[in-house]
Amino acid sequence: MISNQDKSRLQDLPIGKVALALGLKVNGRKAICPFHDDSNPSLCLRKSTNRYRCFVCGAHGGVIDLVMKTQGWDFIRSCHWLANSFGVVTGSGYDSRNAQPVSTQPVRPDIEYLLHLMAQPVINIQAANFLYGERKIQQEVVHRLGLSSIMYSCPMSSSRHGGYFDGPALLIPYRDYDGRLVSVQSRYLGHDKRPRFRFPAGSSCHVFNTQCLKGLDPKEHVFITEGVTDCLALLSAGLNAIAIPSATLLRRDDVECFKDRNLHMYPDADEPGQKLYHDLKAICPQLVRHNLPKGFKDVGGYYAFVHRENRFI
Repeated sequence: MISNQDKSRLQDLPIGKVALALGLKVNGRKAICPFHDDSNPSLCLRKSTNRYRCFVCGAHGGVIDLVMKTQGWDFIRSCHWLANSFGVVTGSGYDSRNAQPVSTQPVRPDIEYLLHLMAQPVINIQAANFLYGERKIQQEVVHRLGLSSIMYSCPMSSSRHGGYFDGPALLIPYRDYDGRLVSVQSRYLGHDKRPRFRFPAGSSCHVFNTQCLKGLDPKEHVFITEGVTDCLALLSAGLNAIAIPSATLLRRDDVECFKDRNLHMYPDADEPGQKLYHDLKAICPQLVRHNLPKGFKDVGGYYAFVHRENRFI
């Protein structure tokens, strides 16, 4: 057993030093996130609260959580590893000399579990209000892409240490060029202060709807959006569209699947959106820019306005 006093002492160990001991690539107060396929340090190590949070995949927690989730260990083993690694004497008398970080295999999403989770898509009332009421997305698009939803939080994998999708949420399947499921992203629809988007640990899926490119004539227009809901809006408008979930997730090798296409984009009217456009333009010089009407932040918002008010600006 771990007493509350011992637990408190372990939780107070410096989060940065624990991250280094676990082999994470730490740069100041940030680190390469081990819970998604991170190319830029996106895991924030907060000294003031001694906690970590990734603003890309939503992973968060304290010192003991960090050990449990990176190593796949239970609470007891994680506590004993911390005690042994940092010389903290606990009252358990456990010999933790063999409890060293041993996970060398890369973490990957539990595809078999995710396939089962997405096998019979359901659009609950919150998801329907968001998609059909607020965003005016066509039901045919939602059904064709196999979007689903959850009312309550549910596991991301069959492992008890695999994390949870916070509910209520929209569940968005990501597929490769050949249509095989590679991961699922959740879009939180509740009102609590929680990460809006989450991926299972180890997800490597930075472009949404790449399967639409298969069989598509390279001369046909393909629109790139920042975010899945904007992509759904353009698909509902009858256009070919793919999405990059976030400007911070763009990697050069992700562009390979569409870099030679006839590309178009409505950049978001904010700094990340403009940066994403310029980064893509540097890689794909043929990318054509389209500007949104004044007062609209993104193309999804403009699409919803047009279909709600039944008029263009």
